[in-house]
Amino acid sequence: MRSLGASVVAARRRSLFVAVAGAAVAIGAAAAAENWPRFRGPRADGASADDPRWPEVWDASQGVVWQAEIPGLGWSSPIVWGDRVVVTAVVSDAAQPAPRAGLYQGEGVRTPEPGLHRWLVLCFDLARGELLWQREVHAGEPTTPRHPKSSYAAETPTTDGTRVYALFGDLGLYALELASGELVWQQPIEPRKTFYDYGAAASPVVHQGQVIVVYDNLEASWIAAFDAASGAVRWKQPRDETHSWATPFVWEHAAGTEIVVPGQRRNRGYALDGQLQWEFDGRMSNLVIPSPFAAHGMCYLASGYIGDAQRPTFALLPGARGDLTPPAGGDFADHAAIGWHQPQSAPYNTSQLVYGDYLYTLYDQGFLTCHDARTGAEVYGKQRFRPSGSFTASPWAYNGYVFCLSEDGRTYVVQAGPEFAVVATSALDALCLATPAAADGKLLLRTAQRLLCLSGGPRAADAGTSADVPAADLWTAAREGQADAVRAALDGGTAADARPPGGGETALVLAVLHGHAETARLLLDRGADVAQKSYQDNTPLHIAAFLAHPDLVQLLRERGAPADARNAQGQTPRELAAAPWTEELAGFYRLVENLLGIPLDLQRIRQTRAAVAAQLE
Repeated sequence: MRSLGASVVAARRRSLFVAVAGAAVAIGAAAAAENWPRFRGPRADGASADDPRWPEVWDASQGVVWQAEIPGLGWSSPIVWGDRVVVTAVVSDAAQPAPRAGLYQGEGVRTPEPGLHRWLVLCFDLARGELLWQREVHAGEPTTPRHPKSSYAAETPTTDGTRVYALFGDLGLYALELASGELVWQQPIEPRKTFYDYGAAASPVVHQGQVIVVYDNLEASWIAAFDAASGAVRWKQPRDETHSWATPFVWEHAAGTEIVVPGQRRNRGYALDGQLQWEFDGRMSNLVIPSPFAAHGMCYLASGYIGDAQRPTFALLPGARGDLTPPAGGDFADHAAIGWHQPQSAPYNTSQLVYGDYLYTLYDQGFLTCHDARTGAEVYGKQRFRPSGSFTASPWAYNGYVFCLSEDGRTYVVQAGPEFAVVATSALDALCLATPAAADGKLLLRTAQRLLCLSGGPRAADAGTSADVPAADLWTAAREGQADAVRAALDGGTAADARPPGGGETALVLAVLHGHAETARLLLDRGADVAQKSYQDNTPLHIAAFLAHPDLVQLLRERGAPADARNAQGQTPRELAAAPWTEELAGFYRLVENLLGIPLDLQRIRQTRAAVAAQLE
């Protein structure tokens, strides 16, 4: 336990900084109404002051002020300054595989994409959606691979109101005049090999005349500041990191200003001249993606790779110096610089949101949790969205609501506060991975092909969820074993082997994954393909064998499931069930447990595997 003296000192420091932060939030909220100059807005937190013009519910026609086509592919978020909206994209002259919704496991695209690519920066008029300028900053063939779900335009640009700073992480940093799109300077970036060839993704930030960039990779990681006017390197520091993609955060507080950068090995705070201020081994998860931000006088850092048991969130107090790592056997709560720590509360791809007194965590698999932002105490545990979906875009908030955008284009409107309640939903039939921007009463939402400007429209309190939630969602019903809802969806015209909007697994695969034999039987009765292949070429029989469900194995075999089918690793269903039990295999089951978002009974699986293997002999 932390000593009484340390607790009192920490409490006094916290109260001081909370008061200062309250004033900063009031000032920042006014600025947020006009400009959104970086990823997740002017304060990097995704929250905006209330405004009756904000859209709360929308669809393809309601609430849409304008929409514009975006060429090529890019998952950078829009930024806004004054009357201008800026996005980036990369256009290829060769056909490229389209990204799909859902979690990916395994390697990136191991070879660079073929064909001539053009790296673009585009600027639109905020009021009308007209293209004001488009600038090609580079053309050529890519030299680096990328994550199959990402793009070569993953980093969100930033602006200081004079210039736009567009980062294409494995290629270069480009400064363009905001007014005209004229290229002012460019800084090439030497491409490096990244973990599993996922590529770069951390966005740049600009502060007091310098553009800050982090490039963590497997060969020579670094953080650097470039002069905003000339592009000259002001300072550059090596980083002992390899698995981090988080956007840095410039944290201004009463004790000074620092650049906060999470890392798999060490979380760090740098001074504006690049000197290391503090660091600590946070026992972060294997991949660090969520971006830090500040609220209530604390800075929140998180990492939550789904395959790890350790998925921590930290609330750090300002003014820290030196190594904050607790001694062996010690606890993070014992350090006066740590406001609070939760070891298993962080998301994988999304960044967390503090709105009011609460910290919201949106998980990729379609859950939301809520903690007290000041203390870290759990307010409510994992609540599943229905219809379910996968999530990459980070949540945002205004008008008393938290908004969560799924990859298939459905936005869940959650009432802010200590009780979980989805008060409305909005549906767009489009793949959505980019985090929206909110400025001047308008929400800028990017899909795979379009940029939409939303404003006004119906109010969430009046809309309800019935207007745009299907009466019977086949995939949610199959996942939850709701046979009557599955039957209603099939009767309503949904094909038994249909995939959900934006991509994902079929209803039969979901029913088998979640152990619902009767639901699987119904789907097979209605024509589902018993030999269909899912992720990594696993058939439903592979899944049933791996999860050791004898009833499902028997059902699938009775319906003709091929026992000799091999998945992408060359394994048959029997080989999956007969593999010896090891700690490594148990860890893989825990990974699947996190992917599914439900607890697996590992004792049952271990005891049943031999019987399932015998069934398949």
